[in-house]
Amino acid sequence: MSVQFFTEYPIWFILFCLAAGAGYAFLLYGQGHNILFDKNQKLWTWIIAGIRFFFVSIIAFLLLNPLLKYISSKVEKPILVLAIDNSESIINSSDSAIYRKKLTDFFENFQTQIGDEIKVQPYLFGDKPEVKDRPDFNAKQTDISSLFAEVNNVYSGSNVGGMVLISDGIYNKGTNPVYASKNTRFPVFTVGLGDTVTKKDLKISNIRTNSIAYLNNTFPAIIDVQADKCAGQTYILTVLNGENKVFESRINASSMSDFKSVTVDLEASKLGVIHYSAILTNLKDEVTWFNNRRDFFIEVIDARQKVLIAARSPHPDISAIRQAIESNKNYQVEVDMTGNPSLDKAKEFDLVILHQLPVGNNNLPLIEGLKAKKIPLLFVLGRQINLSLFNSLKVGLTFNQTGGGYNQTTGIINQDFNLFETTDALKSNVPYFPPFSVAFGNFSFKDKTQIMVYQQIGSVKTDQPLIYFNDNDNNRYGFFTGEGFWRWRLIDFDRNNNHEVSNDLICKSIQYLVARNDKRKFRVYAVENTFYENEPVQFNAEYYNQSYELVNKPEVKLTLTNEKGKNYTYNFSRTTNAYKLDAGIMAPGTYNYLARVINGGNSEIAKGLLIVKPLQLEHIETKANHDLLKQLSSSTGGKFVPFTELDKLAELIKKHGTVKPVMYEQKDYRDLIHQKWVFFLILFLISAEWFIRKRNGTY
Repeated sequence: MSVQFFTEYPIWFILFCLAAGAGYAFLLYGQGHNILFDKNQKLWTWIIAGIRFFFVSIIAFLLLNPLLKYISSKVEKPILVLAIDNSESIINSSDSAIYRKKLTDFFENFQTQIGDEIKVQPYLFGDKPEVKDRPDFNAKQTDISSLFAEVNNVYSGSNVGGMVLISDGIYNKGTNPVYASKNTRFPVFTVGLGDTVTKKDLKISNIRTNSIAYLNNTFPAIIDVQADKCAGQTYILTVLNGENKVFESRINASSMSDFKSVTVDLEASKLGVIHYSAILTNLKDEVTWFNNRRDFFIEVIDARQKVLIAARSPHPDISAIRQAIESNKNYQVEVDMTGNPSLDKAKEFDLVILHQLPVGNNNLPLIEGLKAKKIPLLFVLGRQINLSLFNSLKVGLTFNQTGGGYNQTTGIINQDFNLFETTDALKSNVPYFPPFSVAFGNFSFKDKTQIMVYQQIGSVKTDQPLIYFNDNDNNRYGFFTGEGFWRWRLIDFDRNNNHEVSNDLICKSIQYLVARNDKRKFRVYAVENTFYENEPVQFNAEYYNQSYELVNKPEVKLTLTNEKGKNYTYNFSRTTNAYKLDAGIMAPGTYNYLARVINGGNSEIAKGLLIVKPLQLEHIETKANHDLLKQLSSSTGGKFVPFTELDKLAELIKKHGTVKPVMYEQKDYRDLIHQKWVFFLILFLISAEWFIRKRNGTY
């Protein structure tokens, strides 16, 4: 460690400090000013004059605000990330036992092989990167791109010297790993697992179908079949509904790499979830039979709900709202641009969206008629609407306009909103969405908790609604108090590369408005209707007392029943005033659930159904992709190593020379005046002067 000092002023200012000390000493102890009793003790005079000179000079120097700079050197060990593919595809081959043992041993002992000079950070990756004690090869998907994102985020400021990536190169989730590694500043040493030779394999590579069908309709399922090295052989494709055969076709593989798409027309003959299985013949000498079967589920519903958008003139909001609604197959949308559709037509819809209506008295009979029929309404306010007529409708929201101007108003999610669930993605995106155009003035409403999005004007957060819902006179109404939703949809795509946030906002709003008024005291619902087998199955529950107040004192139990009749029982845990349950990972299939709550002598039950879909992605591709691994290594400056040379990897990395320690200087600045030794030095000098003078006969 080295120490330097400097001041805020030029260094030659020290001469003034020395001059001040010398002048002070001369005035006190110079010729004719000797204050010692013994005029012949000149040595002592010089000594105490020198002491006075030093401590006055030091005090003057401290006025220059001197700083001490401490410079120390620190050596940081290099980090080597060890990432092993933990997905099921690794142990699908005939060498699975060898891979399992050797990779487990390598994972546990690589730190010893590479030496203490390098810090090994182990990772396992499949669905996501994880830090675990040892690989188990149970992951249902492979996402290599998320591994690079994790390492780049966690170790952005650290000395990462390289990464060891051990995989078969097969990925089925996330982006291309080569693109994901573009911002990587360290070499990637890849180790190739699996066989790159195409082997005999018959597989269902994909099934394309809608997740929802409508009762008594016919819907297609397109089944893609890949046959490698099966030329001249005949196989059978069978589709089962439970145990019932609904389709069978005999197919001939005409080439060594034969691909066929088979379209199967299926009947939606009953309501509920229908479980289908597509099965191929198991041919002799196939590398695996796991990919000869795939299951898929179709939910059959009675009919779609119809939404009418009534408007007077074209507007980009109309198209944006329509596209958002049509993203949900449960809704059918129609647009009427006449400005005043007939009541006979409008009452056939489950929801009517009034875009900037009413504009005149001729709109009032339509709106009053819809109110009388208890048709839910969603109002979109804007520059064309007649706000006086709007106030006369008495729909639970009125507007007091002040002037004819408009505010540019952004949105802030209301954390107390509880009419329906708002996702984390919606909460995080809304503050960044562009402003709505909202008229100057104030809204009058009953309940702030029914405001979904507040207005924010510039940096000022208000209690005025931007998106608002209410239940007035036993009918539901929604309000967008300004125009500009189309901009939200554009920025949603710009930020997220999709329209999921804006679609979710509109679809959940419509779902709330068209839902029947639910007076049940006990409500239980799954977070999603469909889960994949690697996702935890989660539930929410609500219980209302006799006054319809939300409470959570009684215990709530839930029983899940699978297709074979096996039951799984769980207890809900309590949240602030409701309940939640994480049932964990479930096997693929359909499950009926029954929840029960007992409060005093009253018992309430809630029922439902959910689907757990299988993930068979890791069994589809049986040919390793070493070309991808070689490209990864080449683009990052690393090396590709076959699995047979795994034991040589540690030595190869050391010779490569990129995984090495980094020495850097650490600087620390401190004020000299805050150093204790300076205080004691000045105190010592002052005390020494006083003592000498006292000893020699003066004060």
